[in-house]
Amino acid sequence: MEKQARIVLAMTAVVLSVMLGVACFFRAPKPAAVQTAVASAQDIYNSITVQGIVEAADSVAVCPYENAVITAVYAAVGDSVEAGDILCSLVPREGKELEASSLQSVWKSFSESSDQTVAAEERDAIRAPVSGTVLTLPMENEQVWSEVPCVQIADLNNMQVRVRTPEVYAGNLQRGQMANITASAAGERVYSASVASISPVAVRTVSLTGESGEATVEAVLPLRGSTEGLRPGYSVTAKIFTDYHPQAVAVPYEAVCQRGKQEYVFCVQDGRAVQKAVTTGYLLEEVTEITEGLTAGELVILSPSDDLTDGTPVEVAA
Repeated sequence: MEKQARIVLAMTAVVLSVMLGVACFFRAPKPAAVQTAVASAQDIYNSITVQGIVEAADSVAVCPYENAVITAVYAAVGDSVEAGDILCSLVPREGKELEASSLQSVWKSFSESSDQTVAAEERDAIRAPVSGTVLTLPMENEQVWSEVPCVQIADLNNMQVRVRTPEVYAGNLQRGQMANITASAAGERVYSASVASISPVAVRTVSLTGESGEATVEAVLPLRGSTEGLRPGYSVTAKIFTDYHPQAVAVPYEAVCQRGKQEYVFCVQDGRAVQKAVTTGYLLEEVTEITEGLTAGELVILSPSDDLTDGTPVEVAA
């Protein structure tokens, strides 16, 4: 009887061991711990960054009536003047003619910063042709030439930025595109501007050694709103927004995986990883735009492991 009891106990132990082994074998795998982020809706844009110069949008340069010498100056650079104010007196005097290279250099300087150039109507005086701020003025006893501007008046309440865009980016420019303008001289202030005009031709610079440089396309961006802290001649950086996607779906770049040519993300649904094929748009500094396959608010897995598959149980790490 005792022997039979031992046999029964032994068989019971074997059965329990088998059942425990089977239970362990078929037990659900431990959920994989994952880091997640929520797909967000945000404004996404593409931009190009170019360098430029601040200039007065409305300015007039004045040439003397004839070659002369300045005898007196009645204003100073930075003064506000009214149209008709006498800025300087002069007496006719023939001087050495400017060399062609010097004349071209001076004209280029004025033509880039002035909308128009006019000739003085009086032999012995130069008057302000318009109201504004004096930007350029000759000094007393200075020789001036009839073919060279010596005075410049501008409206500093109306300024613009002139930029030169490398040809590789010029095709992205369109009138009306917005831009942020920053200047080292203005600290951290950001100014607003928009593209008003784009040159129909590209200009290629030539170095002193005769080597051809990069072709650039000129564009003009009138400044909008306050321009306090900016002055004509300041060097600035223009960030021009060439494309804009409002409320686009975006995820951290670590969420996007790729196998072959197919891009995908893993979402968390009902405690499991769900693989979703997606189409990406712009790749920005911290996020990637998702144009198809995902909606804002979905929970995506960051940096999924190589062995994570569709349907794998997951646990969101705290």
